[in-house]
Formats: sequence, C-alpha cells, structure tokens
Amino acid sequence: MQVLFLALGANRSRAAQEESAQVVADGGRAVVVIDQRQPWRRVKFHRSVKVVELSRLEAARLPVRIEQLLLFKGPRKVFRAVGRGPLRERVGRVSTGYESRFADRVHRRLVQPLYRKGWGEGSYPVIRRGLPADAAFDLIVVTDPASMPYAAGLIADYEARGVPVPRLAFGLDYAGPLDGDDDRRGVPADGS
Repeated sequence: MQVLFLALGANRSRAAQEESAQVVADGGRAVVVIDQRQPWRRVKFHRSVKVVELSRLEAARLPVRIEQLLLFKGPRKVFRAVGRGPLRERVGRVSTGYESRFADRVHRRLVQPLYRKGWGEGSYPVIRRGLPADAAFDLIVVTDPASMPYAAGLIADYEARGVPVPRLAFGLDYAGPLDGDDDRRGVPADGS
C-alpha cells in the first residue's frame, strides 16, 4: 500500500506523523507533502517516510526565481557593493531593515498569495515531480483544509492522464480497507 499524505497546513502534524508511521509499520510506503520545513522542525517522521517540501519544489519555477532576484538577491548585491569600508555597519542595518520590513512583507502578502492562488490546483505537476518516480498511490490522505485544492488538482491530474485514481480520505481511519472492500466489515465494493 502506498499512501500520499497532503499536510500543507501543518495544523495536524501529529496525525500526519502517526498515520505515516502506521503505514510503514503495516508494510506500506508513505510520502508526506508539507509546505515548509519550519513548522515541522520538531516533528520526527519514521526514517522510511519520504518528506517532500512543496516550497522547495515551487522555488524552481520561473516566476518565483524572478521574484527572488528582484526582491532579495539583487538588493543584497547592491547593499554588499555599497556597504564596504566605513559604511559597512550602517548599510548592514539598512539591508536587514529592507528585507524584514519591505521584501518579506511584499513576498508574504502580495506575491505569494498571487502565485499560490493560481497554482493551488495547478501545483500537481510540481508535486508529481517531487514524488518518487515509481509512486502509484493507493490512497491520498488530506490532513488539513489547506491541502484540499492540491488534492483536487492531483485527482484531476490522475483523471486527465488516464491512470487509476487513488482513493481519497481525511485520515487512515476514514479510508477503510484498500483491498476492494467497501468498509471494515468486509462488504465487497460491488455490494454483493
């Protein structure tokens, strides 16, 4: 059994950790997609669980690289060039203030919502590139509301490519058995 956990909101980190460990303990393969590593810094996943960081995958996209160049990398080079000699300390403070008061705010409040809004359901190619090449998932577990658009995009992508669509659940407890039974009591999926 291969299970993909979408945990982009990081508000149910314990559930993602425990359920992915359960999949591994049951002999399956678990992949957890998170947004950024920072909110998960204290969470220790089982060593067999593959953790994919969506923000790193998105950072390779051209609009993000251009934004990083214009807001961060370019100004850093200018500050570094100007801030030599006796101006070094003063320019260092201005550079830090620029990044924290302007560039970070523009990134978080303006740029990130714009490209995330357009990429929510469109991020499935990015997510798919970050997953193992042989990943044919039996189940997609959506652990939080922030992951819903991504799950919808992945399901639509599976359907568009004509490959078997994995089941969708909000936790392992809600998934039921994955061997063709309809529920835990053993009723076959066809109702007979």
